[in-house]
Amino acid sequence: MRHHRYPMALIITASLLLSACSSETDSGESTTTPSAEPVGSASGAPSASTDTDPPTIPDSPVGMQVRWVLDQLAADDGPDEEEATERFAPEFLAEVPADELAATFDQLRALGPFVLETYQEHGPGAQGDLTGAAGQEYLLSISLDGEERIAALLISGLTPIPELSSIEDAPGALSEAGGRSAFLLAEVSEDGSTCRPVVEDGADQLLPIGSIFKLYVLGALVQAIDDGDLTWDEELTLTEDLKSLPSGTLQNEPAGTQVTVREAAEAMIAISDNTATDLLIDAVGRAAVERAVEAMGHGAPEVTMPFLTTREMFQLSYDPDLFEEWQSVTGEDPVNADPEVSAAQRELVESLPEWDLGIDPERAASVSWTAGLDWFATTQDLCAAHLYLQRIADTDAGAPVTDILGMNPGLSTSEGIEQVAFKGGSATGEIAGSWHIGTSDGTRYVLVMQVASRQGAAPDARWFFGVADQVVALALADR
Repeated sequence: MRHHRYPMALIITASLLLSACSSETDSGESTTTPSAEPVGSASGAPSASTDTDPPTIPDSPVGMQVRWVLDQLAADDGPDEEEATERFAPEFLAEVPADELAATFDQLRALGPFVLETYQEHGPGAQGDLTGAAGQEYLLSISLDGEERIAALLISGLTPIPELSSIEDAPGALSEAGGRSAFLLAEVSEDGSTCRPVVEDGADQLLPIGSIFKLYVLGALVQAIDDGDLTWDEELTLTEDLKSLPSGTLQNEPAGTQVTVREAAEAMIAISDNTATDLLIDAVGRAAVERAVEAMGHGAPEVTMPFLTTREMFQLSYDPDLFEEWQSVTGEDPVNADPEVSAAQRELVESLPEWDLGIDPERAASVSWTAGLDWFATTQDLCAAHLYLQRIADTDAGAPVTDILGMNPGLSTSEGIEQVAFKGGSATGEIAGSWHIGTSDGTRYVLVMQVASRQGAAPDARWFFGVADQVVALALADR
């Protein structure tokens, strides 16, 4: 069953982050599928809103623009021409003139009132789920230009979450939602060393994993602590050249701000803070993270080298000239592991110019993983990484790991579950999630789901995690 995004009455955009478009099949043929902007390139599962726990919108540039949009949706009228000119980028206003935006918002208000249910930031953009009149669900997506003005804004009806009758339905649902997909539900062996597939699809595909790469940073961090090079209580100092783009909040703090290693690790996992991540990579060293990738059981660690920081990834992805240079070095294969290619990539990374975190809106709205600008792994690689982290959690150096990985469970269900370790992530055209789940009877599972599209069409977070919730519920019911 193919689940299509049904269009709302209106899509507002000058440089679309989201649109109904085509996604490729493995053969390269195009088929019409729903599109969705993923959660951040450094994100986890969106946190659902309740009456007592609404989603938090940070005081970031994109967060303040999202608040303004929500305020406009709740207002009786507006914005006037002057305010629209201040808020929106010139390329946006070239398609939707400032004096027509009030009428546009009037059309949107007719579908409300709206309640924000989830919220995630990703680089210069953000995404949230809205509930409108009669319970209708919508996706809100926004992206800013380099002057922090709205370059793209979209509100569209959300794709219905498929109802799974069995775990075996999940791989098919994922494959229909994007160009390439992989799925693994594995039961962990009693000694914790092996992932035994229960249902598996696309096991050999090296796909982009977004912020799941932060599991490898956590592994390298624990090794550095075990070696005596760092302690969990040691303070790290933020500098301007370590600041990255959202997700996260640490980038908003002034240079000179100090956080402990543990605080940085918690932010890296719980809210997928990119600046906290880069602070930790700087503390342990790039080479240490590259060694951790191999130690944690990655089957082809060379495809992750050079291991990029989030700041490097954003700079290479969002600067058109640097992106073109990276493409010319990498070639057509995004997971090109040729030593000469890796050496050329490393040389480019090490010679990156100073950067003020400014971005090109068109590049920010485009897929980058197809040029090798991401971190890549198979479902089995990520299963092995979770098992490694579970093992080191029983050591003195790794004692905080269980609590850190459990801060954001990425699931809405908890019945029958005693412990969850989760990391998810995405960028334009990709979304992925990974869970280690300990049940009340001692059974352990690892679930990994990945979707990647060359055309930018990937499931929205609500859809993706709705599928994951069902898979976990079915697995627990089958015990």
